[in-house]
Amino acid sequence: MKIGVLTGGGDAPGLNIAVYTFVKLAERKHEVYAIFHGWKGLLNKEVRRVTSADLLDFAFAGGTYIRTSRTNPFKDEERAALLAKNVKELGLDVVVAIGGDDTLGAAGEAQGRGILNALGIPKTIDNDVWGTDYTIGFDTAVNRAIEATENFKTTLISHERIGVVEVMGREAGWIALHTGLATMADMVLIPEKEVGWDVVAERAKKAYEARRWALVVVSEGVKSYGGPVDEFGHVRLGGVGNELAAYIEKKAGVEARAVIPGHIIRGSPPTAFDRVLAVRYAEAAYEALEAGKFGVMAAYRGGEITYVPITEVVGKNKLVSGEWLKLYERFWG
Repeated sequence: MKIGVLTGGGDAPGLNIAVYTFVKLAERKHEVYAIFHGWKGLLNKEVRRVTSADLLDFAFAGGTYIRTSRTNPFKDEERAALLAKNVKELGLDVVVAIGGDDTLGAAGEAQGRGILNALGIPKTIDNDVWGTDYTIGFDTAVNRAIEATENFKTTLISHERIGVVEVMGREAGWIALHTGLATMADMVLIPEKEVGWDVVAERAKKAYEARRWALVVVSEGVKSYGGPVDEFGHVRLGGVGNELAAYIEKKAGVEARAVIPGHIIRGSPPTAFDRVLAVRYAEAAYEALEAGKFGVMAAYRGGEITYVPITEVVGKNKLVSGEWLKLYERFWG
């Protein structure tokens, strides 16, 4: 078979390992092609045959060697027709799509329309893909966020300040929650739980009065500032940390500073967990390929790898809920 592999949406640690591993497994029997720039690459025919030897030097770095984009191939019917035309002309039998809800959604749509056979691998540092416990990149992002927060904490202690750390997370607060738990922050704000900023300022002030420093972690998705949107309708986020720090300083009467690790935590080399997870997902995608099991996403549930129909994943976000939300409320509710 002729198989295409693409990465879409935001970059995440572990993408290169997933691509490399799948190519290494599949090249023994099939022709494997890298689709550069995600779904945009299929619209522009940015496709090149690759071998695992081509990819090995980049396998353990962050980011994605085959690039990415936030292109929606089904933004209109003209694009959809072009996608179908190009897939046919390229002779691709299967496309392995590695990404989050938007990328997987396009894969599911393509499968449903009979344009191609799709296999999905969940990737996003936000860890918000429905149907799986963990996505590629989340563990690395959390570890880097914790590292940045602990470094920032020493400055807060030294200068006796209140600090705000803004981490990524559009609709799901998994990174903020885990960072807050691991650093025992005085307050954590996540999109799933609305909290008044006066409450945050009061918590920070009390913590400061007790020990002369305080720490707040906030998810970027807590507040949107409007502006242009991408092709999937998502507005660019970022900046709530600075606004919150200014608010706390005004209310508490204590100097407050904010840091936004942002893309630094997203572009880091993958942790051991993300490396192994990427390998397991790639192997599962290959097993599905050999079994002719298409239209599914590899998923990690309770330590085991399984499969979920892509159609069941699309349009759903795995938010902080259940026992995780109870844990949040235990400390900051």
